[in-house]
Amino acid sequence: MNIGALSFVIPGVGQFAVQTLFLGIQYLLAAITVWLVALPILLSGPLEGRIIALALLVSLHVGAGITAIAWKQRADGLEKNLAKAPRTYRLWSNVIAGLLVLLLVDLFARWLLSLPSWSAVASNLTFILIGKLRAPSNAEDLWRLWGFVPLMIGLVVGWNLFRAKKGLLGLVLGFVGVIIGTVILWPIINNQVLGGLAMSVMLALWGIVLALPLGMLVGIGRISEIPVVRISSTIWIELFRSIPFVAVIFWFYICLPYVLGQGTQLYAVVLALAIFTSSYIGEIVRAGLQSLPKGQTEASRSLGLSGSQAMIQVVLPQAIQNMIPPLVGQFISLFKDTSLTSIVSILELFGAGRSVANRLGNATFEIYLTIAVIYFIVNYSLSRLAASLEGAKAKER
Repeated sequence: MNIGALSFVIPGVGQFAVQTLFLGIQYLLAAITVWLVALPILLSGPLEGRIIALALLVSLHVGAGITAIAWKQRADGLEKNLAKAPRTYRLWSNVIAGLLVLLLVDLFARWLLSLPSWSAVASNLTFILIGKLRAPSNAEDLWRLWGFVPLMIGLVVGWNLFRAKKGLLGLVLGFVGVIIGTVILWPIINNQVLGGLAMSVMLALWGIVLALPLGMLVGIGRISEIPVVRISSTIWIELFRSIPFVAVIFWFYICLPYVLGQGTQLYAVVLALAIFTSSYIGEIVRAGLQSLPKGQTEASRSLGLSGSQAMIQVVLPQAIQNMIPPLVGQFISLFKDTSLTSIVSILELFGAGRSVANRLGNATFEIYLTIAVIYFIVNYSLSRLAASLEGAKAKER
């Protein structure tokens, strides 16, 4: 009898017997963990939980035994394929880990669904998505949500043109879409009727639309040959990258009304988002420009182009292709930063969620979990977009 078969009874014992100490410790610890989790479910859990727990225990014992036998055969020279034992170990480890995760997810999902206040979340979900616009008194303004249509069309078409290396036309269409959408949505934004997720999206879009040209300027200025421009751009970038965004929000929120008058708090928040983000975009632009061979500029100058013409017509269009993935990543960061504007009473996604949680009092966990899921869905989608752009750029190389 192969002594590795002892692991069919007690996982890890067979591994110790065949002198694979590390694997023995792993399987023994796994057995303790799995039995502690699975046994209560087998005794009193729901049907699907019992099925998963039983499959997990069977996989643990069978996998431990088969793995120990494979290592024993390898040690005795009975197995010519020396990769079989490690491959068997990886296979059963993945099966056991997968079933354990599935069981824990099932337990967590059942616990979540058993919470008593999901009905309150459902009744307030519209407020979390669009803010006060859901109120019957604002029903006549609901049509303004169509403003997101030209906005999204402009961004999608502009993005595709941008990827097709028609960057200038893509940027123009994107800006036009944002402007048309803003004009339609502005009345319900200015009187703070629109809120929630819709407000977060608008803040992020305004921030990136304003930050892009500003970041381009300071990024190009940082590598300028003119000392005043280079030093000023460097100070701009390093100053705002070194200060917490919360401090920047308070600066503009408190100071701008003294300059432009009361009622400009929303402008202050958008300006804070744009200026803060422009410092990071400036560094992305600087890195993108310096990633190109110097011969590009020299060849352009030899053809009679001025420095600015070479930058706009030759260098910048090529560098933009390298900047796209980090720019998408910066937009993700900007969308998350909009949550900090709730400290100055902007009713964006996080602020709307906090308002609902404070009003209900008994659904705090469920509300903030819903907010977290919404943030995850949006940011994960954007991160997948950035990953696909990285992959497309790698294929082009």
